[in-house]
Amino acid sequence: MGPRELVRLVWPGLLILSAGCQKKNGSASSADSAASQTDPPKTSADVEIPPLPEDDSTRWLAVEDTRRGAEGGWATGSFDPKKNRIEIRTKDVRQFSVDVSRIPIAWEKLVILSIDGVNSELRRREFTLLHFRMDDHGQWNVLEK
Repeated sequence: MGPRELVRLVWPGLLILSAGCQKKNGSASSADSAASQTDPPKTSADVEIPPLPEDDSTRWLAVEDTRRGAEGGWATGSFDPKKNRIEIRTKDVRQFSVDVSRIPIAWEKLVILSIDGVNSELRRREFTLLHFRMDDHGQWNVLEK
């Protein structure tokens, strides 16, 4: 399940929860309460989900496979150009990819790659799309494709 599918699953629930919170807090106006008496309540099927931006030119991290038995997984990443450091955090991810051509890395300096708090050195390769897979011992390895 990719990030787009996860957003499509989570977004309606968040909208429903936020609507419920507003009513509990008493912030609904009398016009809202009159309209809610005449209109049936919206279900998740009635909620429109805005599409994710099609332009992914700045996206450099993608989840490719999640852990078996997990309901989903995610990965977040950041790059600190001053430290020349890429930091990635994952949850329930088995494989992800990093497109280093989309990150302004200074390859002439030491490049630090931190995945889930474990630091290592990232070296330049012939290819720019790096695939990382977790092995049976919980270590992240670069797949040579």
